Amino acid sequence: MTIYRGVLGGIIALLVCVSHSAIIPQQHTGIQSYSVTGRLFCGTQPAPGVRVKLVDDDFGSDPDDDLDAGYTDQHGYFKLSGDTNEMTTIDPHLKIYHDCNDGVTPCQRRWKFELPNHYITNGKVPQKILDIGTWNLEAIMPDESHDCIH
Repeated sequence: MTIYRGVLGGIIALLVCVSHSAIIPQQHTGIQSYSVTGRLFCGTQPAPGVRVKLVDDDFGSDPDDDLDAGYTDQHGYFKLSGDTNEMTTIDPHLKIYHDCNDGVTPCQRRWKFELPNHYITNGKVPQKILDIGTWNLEAIMPDESHDCIH
């Protein structure tokens, strides 16, 4: 009976650990890195010179950490990679600033995407690259805004 109770207790503990790890996503601390790539179009043409930023979106008074920033090349391609040191798991976001179909509106249209956490790597060098594919900047995003300072 005691052996049975011990084995049963071990099985229950194992099931609790397995279900806990399935429910709670992996937590990262310390130096964390991320990499994202993609291609941008404005209509049927590649969108060169579009400002793109990879950030760790922080909340409250803690300012966002810029992980990397750059511009799309002449064919609309970009690749961003960066790292930061955080006490908790980073919250990676991609920001895109563009004038596609913007008319005479001042400043640039800003798109902001939350990126999936399972591409976060512990350490300075990303081990995975998120490919967001090809996006047409003519689209209007629900939470899109205009931004003059980026």
